[in-house]
This record gives sequence, structure tokens and C-alpha cells, in this order.
Amino acid sequence: MRLLSTVAVVALLTVALPAAPAAAGPSVAVQGFGSAAALGHPDFALNGTAVDLAAHPTRPGYWILGDDGGVFTYGTAAFHGSTGNRALNRPVLGLAPTPDGDGYWLVASDGGIFTFGGARFFGSTGALSLAAPIVGMAASPSGNGYWLVALDGGVFGFGDAGFYGSAAGAGVPIIAIEPSRSGRGYVLLGADGSLRSYGDASQFTTSALPQGATDFVLTPSGAGAWVLGADGAVHTYGDAPFLGAATNDMLSARAIARAADGSGYWIALAPAAATGSPAPPDSGVGRRVVYSNSQQRVWLVEANGTVVHSFLVSGRRGVPNPGTYQVFSKSAMSSAHGGDLRLPYMTRFAHGRSLAIGFHGIPRRGDGSPIQSDSELGQFRSAGCVRMNQTEVKILWDFAPVGTAVVVLA
Repeated sequence: MRLLSTVAVVALLTVALPAAPAAAGPSVAVQGFGSAAALGHPDFALNGTAVDLAAHPTRPGYWILGDDGGVFTYGTAAFHGSTGNRALNRPVLGLAPTPDGDGYWLVASDGGIFTFGGARFFGSTGALSLAAPIVGMAASPSGNGYWLVALDGGVFGFGDAGFYGSAAGAGVPIIAIEPSRSGRGYVLLGADGSLRSYGDASQFTTSALPQGATDFVLTPSGAGAWVLGADGAVHTYGDAPFLGAATNDMLSARAIARAADGSGYWIALAPAAATGSPAPPDSGVGRRVVYSNSQQRVWLVEANGTVVHSFLVSGRRGVPNPGTYQVFSKSAMSSAHGGDLRLPYMTRFAHGRSLAIGFHGIPRRGDGSPIQSDSELGQFRSAGCVRMNQTEVKILWDFAPVGTAVVVLA
């Protein structure tokens, strides 16, 4: 509902330093199509990753949501509050406006609900032990309830949002939910681009998308759907007209939101996150971080085996040895080279010959400049630790508390 020269990092020293500077450049963009003219987006790097885009239900405007709960408003979409200054148990992933647009709900991956403006609280899954994380939310047409959907296809209704079926056991990760026009049904989107309808929701015949899907939205009649591919392509079904596709060399398509009259839509683009992609074979079981040294890639895997994020990284060839480790300490900021380099969000999981090995953001010099560009991730660049994009390393930091398993593959 995922922005420069090389210096070897050879020493780690935990120190109290200021917070890491934000990654350079915008980390989210919005493109408009049809009657939906782009109204703007943050022209600075967000503290977290942009995870959702929600349109005002009746007037031109939209909200952009970061995974820390930061809310950015454009056009007629008013700011009613955020969780940007709160310590969250799990990242926020979705924003659902009330039918009149005078409030909204935020939902976190554990199903925790945060209400703002005219949005009322009807319940949550925050206290439940879920088999899979919550990935989407939709408000009922009356505004007196809402649905949550989990990655395994489980659906949870609160208030007047009734239960009409689920995709549990379908074998395809579910990533979004949209209600039917009457609210007596809903449609679920699979990570492969498939649509599953329940209750009185219109049925759609779809085919798997080569690049997978990231979001979708129904037309005002409920008889059509726009499905957003990870590559920015827009696939149309029923009475949904094709109005254009998103393109960006640096960012991936993340979310789509419909103009109130259905004659246009907006697409938000943000750094890629491989939600729903499979974990590598023989990479362990349970909730874990998987690091493939040969591929220079990290996967964040939930307890049910579902990948919720995957990132390119830069480590050292053959370091550490393949095996299963555990996160044993974390520091919001560490340093190297006698304090000349700052290492944001250090998550330590192994021991080298003399120093700890961990995941951390690309090291930054005293002036804030990185020693490696994001475009070089995926290449061996480090003397031992595993470097990551500044936004993505915070996602890993939040995902992996002390004790989390880390599986290292050759």
C-alpha cells in the first residue's frame, strides 16, 4: 500500500556521534497521468523509505508516506499528524484516508494502527502473533471500519469492514487490498500482478507480470483496475483506461493513487525493495537476514519464509565465512580510521581477525560525503564489513534486533 572514491574500512570504534546525514538527493518522486497533474514531492532525502501514496478522495491532492510514519502533503491533502517523531515497534507501510479526506489511518507491519484527524480507531492486530506481516490497508466506504491484509493473504476486518474471504494458502504473496464500491467485498493484489476478488467485487482475468507488481487501484465504478508493475508499467483491466506509465532511471515504481473522478492517476517512485521475492535456496529457516557474498545482496526474510526486502550491498570477497551467525550488538553510529569515517546504523553479527563485522551505511567523511556511490553497490568495495545504501541500512537496522539470525552464503 521500496538517491566518492573507495577507502578501505579497517577499524571500528563505537562512539557517540551526531546522527548520520541523509542520503544525497531526492528519494521519492511523483509522476502524474491523465487529469492527475503532479503536485510535487519532497526535494530532499527522506529519513526513511517512501512506502505509500494516497490520493485525497474528493479533491486534487495526495499524501506521501515514509516508513518512519512521516507524512508529506500536496495539493488539497491536509496534514493531520504523523508518527515521524515516535519510536515504532515496526515500520509504517500504509496510509488510508477517511472518505472525506479530513483524516487518515497509518498502519505498521505488525498491524498497529495510528489515527489522525477525523479517523477513528476500530481495532488492530498489533497485539496478535501474525503468521506474516501486514502489507496493506483499506478503509470501508463509510469510514466506519477498515481492512488489513497480510503477506500470506490473511484478511482482518474491523468496524463495519466485513470478512468476505482470504487468499491464505494461495501460494502467492499478497501486497495490497482495495474495497469494492459498496464495501461488501474487496480485491487483493498478488506480488505477481494477479487479482483475487471476494464478496461483490468485480472479477478480473489477469496474467503474471514479468517484473512483478507493487500496487493497484480500482476505478470509481469498481469494474476496472490499474495494476502498477515494479518497472513502472501500468496494466489495465475492465473499464480502466491506459493513461501512461512511469519511467525513472534511479527509482522504482512503488505506489499508484487514483484521481477522485477516475480520469487520472499518480505514481510514486522510490528506491527498490524486492517485496515478495524468494529467498535463496539453502538459506536457513525462520526470521533472518540472508547475505550472499557472491551476489553481494542481502535479503530480509520473515518467519514464514517471505522476503520483505532485498538490497544490493558492498562487502569483501569471502568474508565472513559461510555459516549462520547472530546479531550481537548494534550502534546507531560507529566510526573507523580513528574517527575520520562515520558508519551509520552498525549491526554487528560476526568477528573478524581483530574487529567485528557488521552491516552499516556507506561510510561518510567528516564533511558528510560518502566514500562510495550507491551505484557501486553490488561490487566488492569493503575491507570486511557490509556496506549499504543509507536508507536501506535503516530498514535492516529496524528489522534485525540483537539475536536475529544472519545466514551468510558463499
